[in-house]
Parts: sequence; structure tokens; C-alpha cells
Amino acid sequence: MANGQGAPKTVSSAEKIYCANCIHCKLVKTPCGNGGQYQLRVRCDAGKWRKKLGEEKVYKYFTVARRSLDECDAYTPMGDARDYIRDLKKTLPIKDEVYTL
Repeated sequence: MANGQGAPKTVSSAEKIYCANCIHCKLVKTPCGNGGQYQLRVRCDAGKWRKKLGEEKVYKYFTVARRSLDECDAYTPMGDARDYIRDLKKTLPIKDEVYTL
């Protein structure tokens, strides 16, 4: 899927853009619990994940391999999507986990 120039990409309806393979997909720590704990979330730093009222949407880290779009004008791939997503699915946690600082 990489186009070799790092330019934003839109794809045909037969292809999917996996957000996890985009340079704009960022892993963030979200505080929870007693303040000394956090959960991992992912967000789009290009601002493409929005709720209906315009608020930024974040997704649980363990679901990021399923996040895909048919087209995105901010998509900048980090490499071969098929291999990356396959490996990512093998290493992601299977449920939401709480981490301690």
C-alpha cells in the first residue's frame, strides 16, 4: 500500500486503509482508577476520528487493528499494511488492560 512518496492516499473501494498503519495513529495513555493507573488508547493526530458533535474520538488499543477506512486524505502509510496488521493482531492484548505507572 505504500506509495513510495509518503503522500496522502485514497484507495479504491476494493482496498482498505488500516489506521494502525498510518503515521497519524498515535498511542496515548489515558488516566483511570486512582490516578496511578492508565489505559492505552489510540487517536488520530490528523483529527480524522470525530464524534458527530465534533469531539475527538479515541479507541481502545486492543481494537486498533480493526479500525479501517475506505479513504482518508491524511493517510500516510508506514509500510506494508498486510504484514504489519497481521503481526499487530498477534501482539495486541485481547482485552482492555489497566497499567500502573
